[in-house]
Amino acid sequence: MDAQLLSLITRGKLKGENKSIKSFSIDSRKIQEGEVFVALKGSRFDGHDFINDAFKKGAVGVISEKDIKPPKGKFVIRVNSSLEALRKIAEYKRKKFRGKVIGVAGSAGKTTTKELIAHLLSLKGKVFKTPGNLNSQIGLPLAVANAPTDADFWVLELGASQLGEVKRLVEITLPHVRVITALGEEHLEGFGNLENVIKGNGEIFEYWNEESVAIIPDYAKKYYPYLKKTITFGNEGELKGKIIEVNLDGIKFLVNGREFFVHIISLGVIDNVLAAFGVLKALGYNCEEFGNAIKTFRPAWGRMEILKFNNVIIINDAYNSNPLSLKNAINTLNLINHPKKILILGDMLELGIYSKALHKEIGELLNKKSFNLVIFLGKEMYYAYKAYSGEKLHFKTKQSFENFLRSSPHLVRNGLILIKGSRGMRLEELIPIIKEVSQ
Repeated sequence: MDAQLLSLITRGKLKGENKSIKSFSIDSRKIQEGEVFVALKGSRFDGHDFINDAFKKGAVGVISEKDIKPPKGKFVIRVNSSLEALRKIAEYKRKKFRGKVIGVAGSAGKTTTKELIAHLLSLKGKVFKTPGNLNSQIGLPLAVANAPTDADFWVLELGASQLGEVKRLVEITLPHVRVITALGEEHLEGFGNLENVIKGNGEIFEYWNEESVAIIPDYAKKYYPYLKKTITFGNEGELKGKIIEVNLDGIKFLVNGREFFVHIISLGVIDNVLAAFGVLKALGYNCEEFGNAIKTFRPAWGRMEILKFNNVIIINDAYNSNPLSLKNAINTLNLINHPKKILILGDMLELGIYSKALHKEIGELLNKKSFNLVIFLGKEMYYAYKAYSGEKLHFKTKQSFENFLRSSPHLVRNGLILIKGSRGMRLEELIPIIKEVSQ
């Protein structure tokens, strides 16, 4: 692609030289030689303020909503909306792509499922997957704009926090295989209620065509009865999983009678595997030939990640939290044998008016399990703390807990500790402190 073609795609006005383009970036700090900087206006920053920085760091061109004179040997494309221009680039790349596109939505397990699908399909061809969790209205168009068209598969994660967002992502990605990993309470401040969560994730089935296949949990069929081609997974699904053993190495399980092993200690990963197998089946592959590949898969950072230190084992599930994923983590740890099991639980954010009741539910669930100590962090987790009748502590802030921990290191020493909270809680910051005090 060159600047002239880019101006046609974005319907913008080109100023400067017609240079070839390597890729696209929205972060002026990370610009590489030959990239185009897309200047976006955000709630905290305006990318237009960093255009000169981008040029200095090697940007060959800029997409801008403002009239700017490019330096010699560079170009600027003036557009009405930089975000819409980015979407147009993504749409162009999607039209050029001749391989298969897999889209992954859902309330929990999206990233793990996306990573697992990409891992398995890499045995069959060249795979591009959404980097990290670039699944938003900005992140996914950027990922697709940079996706290689010579790949065999694109595996894309579609995130949302309100109605209409998944639909807008489907407009530019048009997946052949469309996955919903799970349905449960998430982003209720944006969605409003569980009904809208179900409706919002169901937007992945917009722009359906004769090639489309849906991979959904068995219980979701009643929510999307209009789907024509589906593969279901779960207790009543076409793909069924049965757990044989759970330990700190991972989970041994059966899928339709065949034994598999995955190095992730999460009950939810079984559904992630089943969803991935559904994708393989939709693409015409036999799931049984991927047994060894399942064994070599490892979780992404912050998703039930095992960290072993001298006197403590930490399960880092601090990337994010909502009621569905937290219940899964609690149920998983409950099955693992260890003499000193501790939970450190941070607020589940963005639950709106349902927050108090949903946190209270967590405390009630914990009453049915067996843990040595549960530490609740944050304002919302106070409701779970009040509902839980076992050994417990509550701290309003992470800092107050850190101070307490330094004075009482015996609490965590020799423990198996699950750390989980919403992204805004940043509970991973506790890991080096726990490691330090447990020595």
